[in-house]
Formats: sequence, C-alpha cells, structure tokens
Amino acid sequence: MSPRVVFFDFGGTLVRTWVSEGHDAAEMWRTVAGRFGIDLDLERTRSVIAETTHELRDQFYRSVGHTAEFWPVYDERVMERLGLPRPHQELQHAVDRYIHDAARGELFPETIEVLEALTRRGVTLGVISGHNDALPEFLEFHGLRRYFETVTFTQEAGAEKPDRRVFDLALTRAQCDPSHAIYVGDSWKADYVGARGVGLRPIWLNRRGLAAPEPCEQIADLRGVLPLVPTGWGTSGTERRARA
Repeated sequence: MSPRVVFFDFGGTLVRTWVSEGHDAAEMWRTVAGRFGIDLDLERTRSVIAETTHELRDQFYRSVGHTAEFWPVYDERVMERLGLPRPHQELQHAVDRYIHDAARGELFPETIEVLEALTRRGVTLGVISGHNDALPEFLEFHGLRRYFETVTFTQEAGAEKPDRRVFDLALTRAQCDPSHAIYVGDSWKADYVGARGVGLRPIWLNRRGLAAPEPCEQIADLRGVLPLVPTGWGTSGTERRARA
C-alpha cells in the first residue's frame, strides 16, 4: 500500500531565508561588492543575474553533485557582464560565502516542535525544495535531516516549481500516490498551485496573512499542520529512525 506522506518546502517554510524575506541575489551582490568599494546598480545587477541564470540554467541542472564547481563559472560571467575590474577571485569567493550562509537561514520557532510531533505520530515526512545539492548540508546544519525520509530539490529534477517534474520525482522517491500526500509551502504559485496540479493536497503556509488569490486551505504557521494529520500515517517514527 502506498505510504501517506507530509512533504514540506524548505525556505520560508521550515527556515527563514533571505529569499523568503523578500531579498534577492542582486541585493547580496550589491552588499558584498560595497565592501570592496564597488557600487553596483541594483536593477542592472538584477538584469545581468537574470540573463546569466537563463543562459546557464541547463549547465546548472547538469551540475548536481558538483555545483561548487559551477558557481565560479556563473560568477565570472556575471562579473564580466557587470564590467567589474579584475582580479575577480576575491570578490567571487566573498559573494559565494555570503549567499551560501544567508541561504542556510534560521529555523522558525515552531519547526522542531512540529516535526517532532509528526514523527511521534508515525507520520512519514519529506522535503520538496527549490534548491540545489547544498540542501542536505543545510538540513544537517539545522538538525533537520533525521526527520525526513526523502529529500528532493529542483536542481536534480531539472525544473523549477511549479513544474510537475519536481513533485513527480519526490512522489516516485517516496513511493507515494499523490492522493496520499500533503504538501506544505509558503509560495502560492510554486508550492500551492504546483502541488495541486499534481494531485497532492496543498496547504498554503501564509505567515504574513496575505489575501489568498482564491479560496484555499491555509495555515498561519506550521502548528496548523497538526490538526490536519491523523495519527498512524506512513511508517512509524520508531522504525524510520532506526533506519536513519
């Protein structure tokens, strides 16, 4: 019988990150460049980053397992297009470190409490995130990896949410029928609409109390998941932890 699984997004759902707080990579670049006495135009930087991301997207998807080798190529392209003075290496290292550390984020206050409660109920848990191969490291950093049976990120799916390939990969990995799965995420389009399109039960995590684009099932923080999940879903927490 197909297991029953609760899937979670990562950034903005389990942890607060610079992206979930409304910041983007261009702001990170501008902040770090400023430390080197370089004043980047924010809109120009956004344009260059968008252009470079589009151009190198396929290469990024092929870089699973060695993404650390991809970033210097990406960064060099960005810096060339911005016309930054050489040498680039010191700035490139500083940008990557800053973005990497910011992307780790910080746990929301209720994250561990909720994951512990679900695990005690025997619920099988998974992550579906718009992330790259650094995600397992970030989960370990926050002490979260042990809670999750499966971890799926968009880079390995070769597509971004709400593309169904991301959710299909996670369901296949969990050996779960979509009708037996709940997905909790903070992005209306990427998470709620994406999960709904594949047949998962989507829960919109609406921390900021925004108006929903249409009637939907929503919660204000992760504690709202607990009344929605009955005891006895999936493999027991004791059995799953024994395998971890």
